[in-house]
Amino acid sequence: MARLNVKLLAKYFSTATKVKPYDEIPTLPKWPILGHAYLFFPNGKYKLDRLGDAILDLSESLGNIFKLNLNGSDLVVSLNPDDARSMYAAEGKLPFRPSFPALAHYRKKTFGSIGVVPGNGEEWLHYRKAVLPLLKGNIVAAYADDHKMISSRFVNYIRRNRGSNKEFRDVFNHLLKFAGEATSVTCPGVLFECLDETLDGSDVSNEITKASVNFMEGMYGTLVEPPVWKIWKTKSYKKLEQSHTVIHRLIADGIEKTKQDLKNNPNKHPFMVSLFENATLTENEVLVLAMEVFLGGLDATPTTLAMALHYLSQNPEAQARAFSEVSTQNQLRYVEACLKETLRMAPSAGASSRYLAEEAILSGYLVPANTLVAVFSPITSRDEKYFHSPMEFIPERWFRENKDKRHPFASIPFGFGARVCPGRHLVNQEMLILLTEILRNFKLDSNNGQVGMIHRMNRIPDQEINIFFTDR
Repeated sequence: MARLNVKLLAKYFSTATKVKPYDEIPTLPKWPILGHAYLFFPNGKYKLDRLGDAILDLSESLGNIFKLNLNGSDLVVSLNPDDARSMYAAEGKLPFRPSFPALAHYRKKTFGSIGVVPGNGEEWLHYRKAVLPLLKGNIVAAYADDHKMISSRFVNYIRRNRGSNKEFRDVFNHLLKFAGEATSVTCPGVLFECLDETLDGSDVSNEITKASVNFMEGMYGTLVEPPVWKIWKTKSYKKLEQSHTVIHRLIADGIEKTKQDLKNNPNKHPFMVSLFENATLTENEVLVLAMEVFLGGLDATPTTLAMALHYLSQNPEAQARAFSEVSTQNQLRYVEACLKETLRMAPSAGASSRYLAEEAILSGYLVPANTLVAVFSPITSRDEKYFHSPMEFIPERWFRENKDKRHPFASIPFGFGARVCPGRHLVNQEMLILLTEILRNFKLDSNNGQVGMIHRMNRIPDQEINIFFTDR
């Protein structure tokens, strides 16, 4: 006889309404074999690069929870932050999420290890433990001076590259160069000089930018296309290869330089030292983790900063308040709130998903264990049920005194639980320092219209963002 789930029974009795069976979760008619994949065919109703828009549209007819049948199995989609809480509560000790099979295949074949992102189970836990030092405050703070130096470099870069009318075009792509430098000082521990076009090694900037784009597009392409890459190399699979070839060379060279530097400066490079001294890691595993941390650092940072500058350029009062805080050297409470508000309005992560380790009640339905569930916080974070005036840029909503007015799972840009983004404190520091330097030096204006988001694995701005940077 199956053992009773005591926690779930408690939920039964605490739920005012009757728990409904899984089969009653709303869905659409599905095609034989293809399920609901027809919705995303080239001539279908929806486009995969606008997945969030598709989910929002489906919710208008199906409600805040519904099922889609994709790749032969069910996906439960929820736009209810209470379900996000329940999903994480039922994720188990080794949270299992959809893997990236092409990425795992390539890394295993090429490097003998796969890293954190595509891993699950004990293999994931092995790598995850190795990157946990990134969550320690003292390790993050050790890079603050480097981040200030790189932020000053970026301010000078803006001055050199803006037009005669002070317009700085395509901010996002320039910020990829900033992210390359800001991440490189942590991992592999060597500054990749992306912001100085006069150096002979300036090609590294173009290499890193192209590799970052190829990596994200390759990840997304191999995930959504049929797995024909198992038979021959598709265009998306080749992008994965190309990105790793470039980053592998740069990181491997950087690691050797860092090891040499440590002989004279043993107190430098605290994160890399944590990897070097980890007796559970092989040399190949150190290399793969360093590559993964570096590529991860190129992900959310450019998108978040580009969108923050966009919102501030279009909200003069918010910009004036942020500048006042920066210029008076107060605690950066409001500037931090500007970043949090940007992450609410334009998070780079598209959704969070888990295979349930145990059955759970989601929006009143009993969902069995091993079911794949996805919660779309980029939709709930712009829902007026959870945030007043959700389409307005209101950083004050993130002040501590307003905490009780927010649902804790309506905006979760870095995820939650055991698989929360390990680099979130580091990128927050990078972004806060750069935003402070920019506000101190420039007044921001723009003629941008409404900027949306498209999926390239994670989300990026759907158009070029151009900002006028006028010296203060």
